[in-house]
Amino acid sequence: MQNSLPTNLPTNAEETAELLKAYGALVEGHFQLASGRHSGHYVKKGQLIQYPAQLQEMINQRVDAMRELGQIDVVLSPAVGGIPVGQQVGLALNARTIYAERGADNELELKRGFSIEPGERVLMVEDVITTGGTLEELEQFVGKFGGEVAGVFVVVNRSGRDEILGHPMVSCMDIVFPTYAPDEVPAELAAIPAVRPGTKKVD
Repeated sequence: MQNSLPTNLPTNAEETAELLKAYGALVEGHFQLASGRHSGHYVKKGQLIQYPAQLQEMINQRVDAMRELGQIDVVLSPAVGGIPVGQQVGLALNARTIYAERGADNELELKRGFSIEPGERVLMVEDVITTGGTLEELEQFVGKFGGEVAGVFVVVNRSGRDEILGHPMVSCMDIVFPTYAPDEVPAELAAIPAVRPGTKKVD
């Protein structure tokens, strides 16, 4: 199966959906996302990152776009889902690669001897984004150490934007599904019990 999985990056939403389905990474149901919003679709990024050779081929197709962001000293991703993507982006860019973990208070912190030095330019990396809440946390995190955000890389961009928090964003694929505030969930979606996928706590 691995040899038949597509790696050419999609050029529109229809191609993106087909690629995600080929990996078993697009599911339908009722999901409460990490942002607290609800959606009838969920991207199971684990289904993509379990194929590192194919994912590396996708990332490599976006290296030139990442280099256009200027100097990148550090690749930073959030644990847990962002770690394998961050490692593969760091490999593609030949850049030092670290990750932030959540402590007992659910706040991001650097452990394992990782550091961000003042003035270092940091590429923030995520697997999938919708609202960019975790990226906002990472941005504040970088600033705390005196670093500078060079931009953002994400495998699947669900936000419908090409920049976030004022930073340019490079993605492998873009697709937008409707999301709803808890008090705006359509009746047909509300009739399905909501599932909370992912590891980040939902407020």
